[in-house]
Amino acid sequence: MNLNKKVLIASAFSLAAVPLWAAHSLSTDWSPEQTITIGTTQVQPGQYELKVEEGKSELQVLKKNKVIATVPVHWTKLPAKAHDSEILTDGTKVTEVEFGGRNDAVQINP
Repeated sequence: MNLNKKVLIASAFSLAAVPLWAAHSLSTDWSPEQTITIGTTQVQPGQYELKVEEGKSELQVLKKNKVIATVPVHWTKLPAKAHDSEILTDGTKVTEVEFGGRNDAVQINP
């Protein structure tokens, strides 16, 4: 088999594998200054990371790289790309997480 054919076959296998590694994880740092609820979990002030796999329906809340909560979410389209990541709240409950540079966000399921 000549070199061109080997390169072509290797490229074909690489393209076929794209869906396996194409899942993209989105995350943002979060530092609530007061006790707040996300999903059914009450979170104390501190430093956290909010993380979701693109297209998945669960948001992870991490503290010091340890998952402390898994929250059901659904994806929604934004009217325009978010300039920065932002955590939206309604009183003492997190309602939505927007990720900078994205035109979709996750809404926390009630």
